[in-house]
Amino acid sequence: MVRKAVGGLLALGFLLVPLAVWAQSASESACQPACQPACAPEVTCVQKTVLTRQWVTEMRKVRCVEYVPQLREYTTYRVHWVKETNVVEKTCTEWKLEPRVKEVKCVGYRPVWKSEPYEYTVYVPKIVKEPGTRKVCKWVEVEEPRKVCVDEGHWEERPCEPVHGICRHCHRRVIVDPPSDGACCPPKPVCVCKVWVPNPVVKEIKVKVCKPQIVEEPCEITKCVWEPQKRQGTRKWCEWERYEYTKKVCYYECVRHTVKKPVCVTTWKKVCEPVVKKCTVLVPQIVEKEVPVKVCKLVPTVVNVPVRPCHLHHRILARRAVCCDP
Repeated sequence: MVRKAVGGLLALGFLLVPLAVWAQSASESACQPACQPACAPEVTCVQKTVLTRQWVTEMRKVRCVEYVPQLREYTTYRVHWVKETNVVEKTCTEWKLEPRVKEVKCVGYRPVWKSEPYEYTVYVPKIVKEPGTRKVCKWVEVEEPRKVCVDEGHWEERPCEPVHGICRHCHRRVIVDPPSDGACCPPKPVCVCKVWVPNPVVKEIKVKVCKPQIVEEPCEITKCVWEPQKRQGTRKWCEWERYEYTKKVCYYECVRHTVKKPVCVTTWKKVCEPVVKKCTVLVPQIVEKEVPVKVCKLVPTVVNVPVRPCHLHHRILARRAVCCDP
């Protein structure tokens, strides 16, 4: 019910807020002085009470669940396994190996040697001498023409040609006479040296040369020849002959025996012991708390509202706000 009442009030507030805003704006525009108060019509304002919306924080009591820790004791069982060993006679089967002997027929193979005469051919080496020829290399003297360059020059006496005071030909120090008239011509050497003047001439001469020549000569050749010879021999071969025989074979056979034996049997028994333990449990409790809550309330507000004039001319002037003077 409270929620429905609060919802109705909120809806009414939302509807009245636009009306209050329009009334306030109209009153402000109507109650303000005109540009020329002598020409403006008379406007009367009336005070009206309007509900406006306003948010308020209130403290309200709320029920909530809180978990309170509590220390409790509970009983549980601890399991212990106890070992028990007992000696029990148990009938069991054993298998033992016992020797046995039996006769077995076997098939065997034995080698038998056989021989027969046969004829075979053998190649025997034999040395034979035969006449033949062989090639021999001999050196033969032959005359051949060759061209030779011969220097047929001669000696001449020439004045020395000094270079830094030493002759270029004989490499001796040169004595030079200075010019008598004091001119700038080069000085004349006093000494004379012999100089070989070459004259190369090509001549053709005959030279004896040894050249190799291959000649065939008769000789006696020794060679080995293989001659076939027929001989007699004996050939042996082995053949496997089958035969049957009997032999004794030893073997072991497993024989079953029933035996009683003491056996140690170990068993584990389950023993439960009660144990008291402590634990902390969270117990829910309902608690009332004061909580701040925002609430929207409608507050009455006084507003100035203009009253419309009765005459039509005054209504038009009020709407257009026409002044008398231009």
